[in-house]
Amino acid sequence: MKRFILLAFCATCCMGTQAQVVDDFDDFVNSEMASFDKFIDDANKQFISFLRNPWKEFDSKKPVEKRVKPEPVKPVVYDEKKDPDTTPVELTIEEILGQSTKESKQRPQGRVIDGGEKVTFDKPQKKVDNTNKRRQPVDTESEKPQPVVKPETPAPVPAPVPTSQPAAPATKPSCPNAKPAAPATKPTCPNAKPTCPNAKPAAPNAKPAAPATKPACPNAKPTCPNAKPAAPATKPTCPNAKPACPNAKPACPNAQPAAPTTKPVVVPVTPPAVKPSAPTGELFTASADKQMVNFCGQKVYVDKSLKGVCSIGNMRENAIADAYEAMCKADYKALVDDCRKVKKELNLNDWGIFLFVREASKTLCTDENAAVVMQQFLLNELGYKSKMARRADRNQMLLFVAADCQVYGHPYFTKDGLNYYNLTSNESCQFYMCQEDSPKAKSKLNMQVNHAPALNAGMVNSVHKNRSGSVAVSVDVPKSLMEFYGSMPQCDYSVYVNAEVNPSVASKVLSTLAPLVNGKSEAEAANLLINFVQTGFQYATDQEQFGYEKPFFVEELFYYPYCDCEDRSVLYSYLVRNLLKLDVVLLDYPNHIATAVCFNENVSGDFVTVGGKKYVVCDPTYIGASIGKAMPQFKNVAAKVLKY
Repeated sequence: MKRFILLAFCATCCMGTQAQVVDDFDDFVNSEMASFDKFIDDANKQFISFLRNPWKEFDSKKPVEKRVKPEPVKPVVYDEKKDPDTTPVELTIEEILGQSTKESKQRPQGRVIDGGEKVTFDKPQKKVDNTNKRRQPVDTESEKPQPVVKPETPAPVPAPVPTSQPAAPATKPSCPNAKPAAPATKPTCPNAKPTCPNAKPAAPNAKPAAPATKPACPNAKPTCPNAKPAAPATKPTCPNAKPACPNAKPACPNAQPAAPTTKPVVVPVTPPAVKPSAPTGELFTASADKQMVNFCGQKVYVDKSLKGVCSIGNMRENAIADAYEAMCKADYKALVDDCRKVKKELNLNDWGIFLFVREASKTLCTDENAAVVMQQFLLNELGYKSKMARRADRNQMLLFVAADCQVYGHPYFTKDGLNYYNLTSNESCQFYMCQEDSPKAKSKLNMQVNHAPALNAGMVNSVHKNRSGSVAVSVDVPKSLMEFYGSMPQCDYSVYVNAEVNPSVASKVLSTLAPLVNGKSEAEAANLLINFVQTGFQYATDQEQFGYEKPFFVEELFYYPYCDCEDRSVLYSYLVRNLLKLDVVLLDYPNHIATAVCFNENVSGDFVTVGGKKYVVCDPTYIGASIGKAMPQFKNVAAKVLKY
């Protein structure tokens, strides 16, 4: 009994100690959160005081576009007469740009003004909706011989004829096209290419042909593994047979093809993806305390505590600071948390969260100028570097956001080594801006698409076939994803080449093409893929289709009716990397883009050398040309190599 009472007393003491520890930890967390909240409040107060100071005036200039020369109006078609097979050449490289290299080095940018600030603008072009203008491919296809491939392992050699039984010399072979018999120590035509290319070599244990007779035709039926050897001292195996032709059908129609001389491509077939369902959860369920935001065709519901809070009576510094302060005093954290949840649940990159903040701000504010102030506020709370500005010639607010790569066609200024881009307006203008940054603004927008956005509303089917019809891919592309990609400004090519492809689209494309390249040599597989890209998609320049330069993500080639050279290069690069597991670089010419592939096999053709490795030119826009052929007009033009 005493033991029981003692144990109960000890247990009670332990529970009390544990409860005390939990209470102390909760007090510690609450204290730290209070300190953090105080820091946030102090940071906002400091920034608001900066906003009340006079803003500095800047001037802007129209930017220099990346593409300064028009692309070919029509794709170049390979003509064997004009570009016959010639000795492969090594192409010249102007510069190698890696993943960490800004492509802005390729083109001059705007002038430097006012204390190192660099600002440029351009006027937008109206987009044209061509989603319903699909046509069947009209490009031509050329069936060219495959390049000579050096085998990785030697082909099996027929068993040698014993030296004690040499073939009869000075006799006329019954197979006129066979090579002359070797010396007596070698078997008849041991290394000669079989005139029956698909037949297996003679069985190793087969008896040699009888001496003193005419040599047996290597392509005759006895070479079949299961055939009986010719009887000695009989008539030649094929005395009256017609001369064998290298292109003739094998003498043994049921013989299996010889083992490939190169390592075949082996691609695991990707199982078809399950059709994505509509997202569920609190963010996608309507309620009284939520505000609906239409984001790329997807209805998202976020906290509406800031609805109507941000308003500005005039465009002066104090009025803007007052609007910013009103949001700081309101219950804004629930909305910031919802923005973070949207980014996570929809797999959005930083551009995606910027776009969502812009749409949410427009919904929660009564006018566009107040929406820009809210965008600055929310982006700062989310940790992004953004700066609002006021136009000098009218009452209009602008927003500049720091990005991690070159963004083309949009005005920008440079501060502390970062480019801040005007992504809300494209007109050249003068503007006023606060020089200080919010203490909470630490990050720039990462434009890379490292995770495929979970935007799967409004599927649109697309079917693409090569001209012969031997390759056909049917894909359902989400229209909401196309709306998202259509909103993105033109960026470095690394953004498009490295983007993760929508799982449903990727699964369908790769699972359709994988069986077609399985078992083929790398060269054969690469030729099959390049022919599909060359002839399965219709060509048109971006100027013709959109009125402005727009590189495609992989999914966009299966959505829009036309594509151009850089779009095809992005798709071909994706297919080669994922199906053949080979490295690919882009060749960037002044008005053209092609690809080059680093093969494990010895593939012949025009090439470049990058990092000591040979990359064979593969041009998806040179219609009908096999791998290894560069367009004649670019064989003497230095290209920038984009290696990602």
